[in-house]
This record gives sequence, structure tokens and C-alpha cells, in this order.
Amino acid sequence: MKDLNLLYIFEALWRDHSTSIAAQNLGVTQSAVSSSLKRLRQTYGDRLFMLVGRRMEPTPFCVQVAPRLLESLTLIRAVESQMIEFDPGLCRKTFTLRMLDVGEVVCLPPILKKLASVAPFARINTVGGGMDETLNGLATGRIDLALGFMPTLQTDIHRLPVFSQHFVFAMRRDHPLAGEPLSLENYVACDHLLVEAGRTGNQAVERALIDAGGKDCIKMRVPHHLSGPHLLLDSDMIWTLPCALGRSLARFFPLDIQPLPLPIPAFEIDLYWHDRFHRDPQNKWLREMVSRVLKSQQSVWQ
Repeated sequence: MKDLNLLYIFEALWRDHSTSIAAQNLGVTQSAVSSSLKRLRQTYGDRLFMLVGRRMEPTPFCVQVAPRLLESLTLIRAVESQMIEFDPGLCRKTFTLRMLDVGEVVCLPPILKKLASVAPFARINTVGGGMDETLNGLATGRIDLALGFMPTLQTDIHRLPVFSQHFVFAMRRDHPLAGEPLSLENYVACDHLLVEAGRTGNQAVERALIDAGGKDCIKMRVPHHLSGPHLLLDSDMIWTLPCALGRSLARFFPLDIQPLPLPIPAFEIDLYWHDRFHRDPQNKWLREMVSRVLKSQQSVWQ
């Protein structure tokens, strides 16, 4: 039997003698139970359960194989119940997270602070890489979690939204236009810095600028976010960037952060992990911890 879920359907039919009651107890639709029964019949070449009056009664062959099938399910449940408990206080694992430099600036500090308090012996590595490299790393276990905006990361991948982001723009605090709301006309007329790092929304920013008439307003393109504040401090450029990054950088650089005078769609920052490790106790603890930490920061990053 390739699909172990069919064992649960078999057990429910054996116990309940009804597709509707079995479906109710399993939390699935009656058609799903009927479809699974059809597959069971195809697998064993026997009707297994037949309607006698108002009850689904087992065939002689079903009665013969039922003890072994039910015993198999008992063994599966025993293995599930014996999964090793994970104690973060004793963990010495080095967890590897895939994120861009913006994630290291914004998300890593609160994660590291929480890790130090609940898993003081654990360590963190961060890595970058493209989508293929990230998918391979998650599948092989070289990467425990990926964090960011990666909508194309799908094959055998679980995704959990942790916070949403909108765009703002930044300029040096002594910029000639600092301190007052910027009109769309003045915003487009400025020289712009554009960070082209992965899929961080730079395409949406450039498209919005072009639509607003700023076809030639991009003065400089760079691949890394961390060069951004340094480039602003010695120029009159402005930089459209995620709000969380702007708020974080403004703590350490003399930057003026302002709302955008034009609409650019917000985007979700998600956690990603591979189905291979969905039930792994360490991975489960890590993603739950990271998720709680980042969700708690949402109000700070708005």
C-alpha cells in the first residue's frame, strides 16, 4: 500500500460501518472516503466493504486481512508517539537560514536575541543563493529555513507568512527636501537609488516610477541594501525601500523616512521549509520560534 492514509480510511470503515460516519469522524468529505474505498478495492482486488441494509459490512477477505492492517496502523501510531522530544535548552545544533542582507539587518537581531535566551548553545549561519540553490538546500537539509519574498519557491515547500511590508522612501536628514511631505512631482524629479537584490520588490518600484513619468530618474543601481545609507549620506538621491529596513537603518544613520506619494503594492515576508523536514522536531521548533519573534515585531516595523 503506497498511501498510508488509506489505512486510516480502512480503520474508520471497519469501526463505523458507514462512509458518512467515517467521514465525519475523520474530518473529511464522504466523497473522499468513497474515493479511498475505491482505491482500497483496486489495491486488494476485493470489495472489502459492502452495503448490507444500512451498514457497510466487511467481506470474508476483509475479515481475513483486517487484523494485519489494523496492527500496521497501531505500529505507525506507536512510532509517531515515540518521536524524540526536542529540548532547545540542550540544543547545540547550528541552524542555517537563507536570507538576504536586508533580512540580516531587520530580522536576525530579534531572532538572535530570542535564541540566546531559549537555546543558548545553539548557533546560526546565514546563506544567500538563488531559487534553485535554495530549493536544493532546503531539500537536502543544508538549509533549515528560508526567509523572504520568494513566490516561485513551490516544489514540496511549505510556506508560512510572518509579516507584511509596504514601501517608504529615505533621504539624508539634511537633504534639501527633508522634513516635509514630498509631492509626486518632486518625488519623481529626484535622483533615485535602486537596489536590485533578488525578488525584493525592486521591479515593482521601477515600474511605479516609470508609470509616474520617472523613466530616467534612476541615478544608481546597486546589488546590496547595506550600501544604500552610505550612498544617500553624500548625495541628494532618495531610496525607495521596505519600511522595516528603513526603520532599522534610521536607528544608526541620519536618515529621514517618509511615506510614498504613489502606490506600490505591499508584499508578504514568508518562512519556507521542505516537506522532508515538516515533522522534524528541531525544524518545527525553529520555525515556530522564528515565526513568533517576527510576528511580534510587525508593529515596530510599520
